[in-house]
Amino acid sequence: MLLEAMTERAHWVYALPPASVPQVELALAEGGFALVEQASEGGVRRFQDASAEASFVLYPSDVLEVLLVDVAGVKAVEVLAKILDSSGFYAQSQLLGTALDVRDPEAPKALRTLAHMVVAWDEDWTDAFLLHLAAPDPVIRHEAVASLSVAALVARDAAPATELLHEAARRERFPKLKETMLEAVGVLEAALGKPVEIAADPAES
Repeated sequence: MLLEAMTERAHWVYALPPASVPQVELALAEGGFALVEQASEGGVRRFQDASAEASFVLYPSDVLEVLLVDVAGVKAVEVLAKILDSSGFYAQSQLLGTALDVRDPEAPKALRTLAHMVVAWDEDWTDAFLLHLAAPDPVIRHEAVASLSVAALVARDAAPATELLHEAARRERFPKLKETMLEAVGVLEAALGKPVEIAADPAES
């Protein structure tokens, strides 16, 4: 399911062990990918091939304890395969199994990791996020809001996420958490292209 969606879009995201950075860098250099951009903070780096048709973005996440590798372009497939073979990775099926058990203390982290891999929405993703948004523990519900926001930004599609957030907000018993959910809706709609209403200045009336 997840791999098929990535392959269809030539957009793959994997979570690797943090210690795999040297192997990844070596494979990129051998594959002809050069560093073209680097963030001033956070360690995010983008590598690109000579044709500019394929790229790797490396994003080390201390919170998730993984190295996220975001890959675009069919020309990157061969190098990606070498990286996964040499460094290993956290299997999507294993992450999903953990995320679907909300009693597991690692479930929120697994869902947040998977959120970075949502290149396209489907019913299975909706069910996974709905499970966390409906969890008895408000901490899990709060974490689900953050994960859902990440997923919407990766998929570049706010509609499924905002629909889930509106539904969760209607059920939410904690006013502050409800407010957080609705704020997330506004942020996603603004970030992903929906016009933001601006209140008229009373002085202009």
